[in-house]
Amino acid sequence: MSKFKVYYTNHLSQVATDIFESNDFEVKTASEISEEVYVKELEEFQPDVIMCRTEPVTKAMMDTCRNLKGIGKQGAGLDNIDMEYATEKKIQVVFFPAGNANAVAEHAIMLMLMTARRFNYVDREFHKGNFWVRMGLQNTFEIQGKTLGLIGCGRISRLVATKAIGMGMKVIGYDPYITQEQLGDLAIELKDNAEEIYKNGDFISVHLPLMPATEKTIGMEQFKLMKPRAIFINVARGGLIKEEELVKALQDGTLYAAGLDVYEPEPLCESSMPLLTLENVVLTPHTAATTEESVINCCTNVANDLVRVCNGEKPTCPANKI
Repeated sequence: MSKFKVYYTNHLSQVATDIFESNDFEVKTASEISEEVYVKELEEFQPDVIMCRTEPVTKAMMDTCRNLKGIGKQGAGLDNIDMEYATEKKIQVVFFPAGNANAVAEHAIMLMLMTARRFNYVDREFHKGNFWVRMGLQNTFEIQGKTLGLIGCGRISRLVATKAIGMGMKVIGYDPYITQEQLGDLAIELKDNAEEIYKNGDFISVHLPLMPATEKTIGMEQFKLMKPRAIFINVARGGLIKEEELVKALQDGTLYAAGLDVYEPEPLCESSMPLLTLENVVLTPHTAATTEESVINCCTNVANDLVRVCNGEKPTCPANKI
């Protein structure tokens, strides 16, 4: 019999499984992404730890597990885990916020380039056999010399800034918790308020955690502040945005274009479906962090930390204090 058990709420890298199995863990992957299924399977399996990606880990799930010692998040954001309840139940949550930062930053830059070059339109036309779409192509532009406005200046945002500066962009940012001195030599010009960012950026990229203070704080009011040809990028969390207002802004021209990797809810609900038909938006299905490198980094570190938790050792990357 295995010493410990780990339950995956979704398929994870074999790297994580190899680590668990080499440490005498029995591994089970959920048969379906559903809280109801999770609760049923957790009741039967009774794991020592749960490892998730962006799937929810709820009170009901935790209450079902009689011996739950830890929860591991493959990534940075913790909004899918009921952190308050986990802490109350003295369940150690671990994550690896640095593991996917570069992947997400690169994805933000990719969305900027795709929207600026009207990738959706050009790609579709070329696949139809229209090589000459290149002739007379309008409303495409370079990002060199443009201003990138960052809402939030944390780890990922700073990596985006570094890449953007390397491509010849000017970078401005707003973050009430960071000072100019803390940015050191990184050439982000901090502004006193978010309004200045929306008004002055040619691209606006959001990098905020999802929490009560930030939920649904970006909508038509902010989009109306933006330049006529500004582009909105979100690789953070869909819940930061008033999505119906985003759709309306893209439809009526208030917002020139957008590049989105995250939505609320996920998968897309009926009210989000208009996004799939709009010419001026590039969409990816929450894939910003799913590079080989980031998955391996996150899975390796989180799996090792969950092994430590089960063995009564301190994790290297705790997300809560218990």
